[in-house]
Amino acid sequence: MIGKVDLVMWTKNGAETLPIVLKRINEVIPSEFVDNRVIVDDKSMDDTRDIAEAYGWNVVFNEGRGISDGANTALKHVSSEYFISFEQDLFLASDWWRRVPRLLMDPKVAVASGIRLSNQPLALRKLQEYAIENYKMKEKEEEFFPYLKTLDNTIYKTKIMRQIGGFPTFSVSAGVDHILAQCVHLIGFKWKVDYGVRSIHLRKGLQDELSHYYWYGACMDELERTLFQRNANIRIIILSFVFSPLRGLHIAVKKNAPQSVYIYPLMRLAVLRGIVDERRRAI
Repeated sequence: MIGKVDLVMWTKNGAETLPIVLKRINEVIPSEFVDNRVIVDDKSMDDTRDIAEAYGWNVVFNEGRGISDGANTALKHVSSEYFISFEQDLFLASDWWRRVPRLLMDPKVAVASGIRLSNQPLALRKLQEYAIENYKMKEKEEEFFPYLKTLDNTIYKTKIMRQIGGFPTFSVSAGVDHILAQCVHLIGFKWKVDYGVRSIHLRKGLQDELSHYYWYGACMDELERTLFQRNANIRIIILSFVFSPLRGLHIAVKKNAPQSVYIYPLMRLAVLRGIVDERRRAI
């Protein structure tokens, strides 16, 4: 088992979910293994800072803005050999501490995490489970696979994170995890994912999730340029939307989730709208 860890989180107006999130972290990660607890706040206008301090976290201000700057501000306050990052809307899996940190005992593994699934609606969760099953097969076939890596239930070797210069500075918040996975890969280390450790992404509902997919679409060109030196392939994105009703039907049958028939096309449409709107803004 690894030794002491620091806990870090970046927040912005997280008062709605923060109490249950912080309480859960205290339940899952034994206090005897925790050294520092640091929350980097990005000018919250609600009770985020008061809640964090009430749960024993030290609050500092984001030295910049967004996830990249928040994560690097947090890294400056890390003093332990390992640290764990969370996001303000992540309800940690009960078996996370027992299963994920031990992955770092492999000397070639620099980062390890579980996965996350949305809490509602159920059909959306089924869709995500379907995607995970397909991604797992792709990851086995490819040397570098950036997807299904997240920063919200993740443990790192501090020395290696500092060796690569910390978290990647990225002008959009979507995809910081993917770029970090690439940075880790390029220096000869691995990011391991335990697909059986499933934390919950606390969402308000389908509209909240569709907004997230729209945002991801808006960031997709920059993310693709950073990862693969090219813009996103709009033809493939359009085709994915055109054939999404058939894929939605397939998922509905396979996962016994009838709502997937319309939820999946809505997700693909949100991504398409995001990338098209962003390209129009850039003209």
